[in-house]
Amino acid sequence: MKDLTLRQIEYFLAILDRGSVSAAAEACNVSQATISASLSQLEKQLDVTLLTRGPARRARPTAAGRDFGIRARDIVASVTVAVESIASPTAVKGPLRIGFIPTAAPRILPGFAVMIDRRFPALELTFVEAPPVRCQRMVLDGELDIAVLYYRQLQFAGLHRHDLAEARPHALVSADHRLADRPEIDLRDLMDDPFILPDSPPTAELLVGQMRHLGHDPEVRWLISDAETIRSMVALGLGVSLVNAVPHPQTRSFHGLPVRYRPLTGLEFTSTVIAVTAEEARMSNTLAAALTALRDAAEATDPTRWNGWTDDRLGDSGFDQ
Repeated sequence: MKDLTLRQIEYFLAILDRGSVSAAAEACNVSQATISASLSQLEKQLDVTLLTRGPARRARPTAAGRDFGIRARDIVASVTVAVESIASPTAVKGPLRIGFIPTAAPRILPGFAVMIDRRFPALELTFVEAPPVRCQRMVLDGELDIAVLYYRQLQFAGLHRHDLAEARPHALVSADHRLADRPEIDLRDLMDDPFILPDSPPTAELLVGQMRHLGHDPEVRWLISDAETIRSMVALGLGVSLVNAVPHPQTRSFHGLPVRYRPLTGLEFTSTVIAVTAEEARMSNTLAAALTALRDAAEATDPTRWNGWTDDRLGDSGFDQ
């Protein structure tokens, strides 16, 4: 057994998370010399190089460093759970790293952050916005504790699924679109329109595949990663879109133009907003609290519950409806 310390592991992970010795030292409130000495001692004890220095003195993990980092995070997580179970069964504190796909982040992330800030002020949140594949890989690699995406984007084994909310697909059309005043829009009635779809693999592929399975051959004019840009393009009449995240009914485009979100019929599947954690991750108090807050944030932004919601109706338990 190598004579390692938990502090050495924590300093090493701080360098990994922040990308440099100087940033790690600032985050840990110690000197750069302390971090460097700890890293050197750790590498000497393991007889391996864990990090290399790149441009601007950025620290990059070697293959051994990445492998050790994954296992090191498990060590720190296990110690945290052990301390929580003894010190305070209800303690929710320390770091929490959570990833969101860009199409789900606007709906859930802001409310989630407010809830955590009010309920658990000792919790240190770090957010990442990334495509579905990267989010899942980061959870598997131990770089994220939780990732939020849609169920149909789930692609990797080794992840545990936590359902947050159902997400019914909606059509997004301009306010002067021929179908804008309908309470619902059938997919078949949009087949003469060009589509502007989210560039968040495999979302567009799934939508186009489903439409072709139903006998339609959609014209996909553009794939765009940003929901705000899609909304602005649709508002200007450049195409229509299909979305799962539906904003407040008063939401307009960047240019101030109105749009219409209408429930979509004729598509054979619905979607589910999910969170994923590593299968081997223990359900700590922190993870359980985060999942509860994610579900509450998703529920508060259910399209069927938007009526009557205002910014000043935030309660201690979340969004009041």
